[in-house]
Amino acid sequence: MSNPPQLATYQVGLLRRSRQYDDFDEESRERIFREHLAYNLSNVASGEQLAAGPVRDSPAEEESICGLGVYQKDSLDEVRQILANDPGVKQGLYTFDVLTWLSAPGVVTPPAGWSPG
Repeated sequence: MSNPPQLATYQVGLLRRSRQYDDFDEESRERIFREHLAYNLSNVASGEQLAAGPVRDSPAEEESICGLGVYQKDSLDEVRQILANDPGVKQGLYTFDVLTWLSAPGVVTPPAGWSPG
């Protein structure tokens, strides 16, 4: 009998629009989104974050899911700190949840030579 495959531990951050999202005017939402986008692209380019992107078809919830990030860190708290420093979270446009995800090692790797620029 063979041994089951070893699974790697990843963390997934689910970004949600805050309850106050609609209280922001369009110009403020756009400015904060651009700051949020730059932060996440920088994290992916530096390897701090494995992947990031918007989410479509969120479940009907008060705080709809609008983005997802994948990490491979030592703890959920480390990922929570990264997300807490996101300009969109700091300014109240977004909130987040962090989950542990188990999958085959190396499943999430940025393409060689990829850069956000």
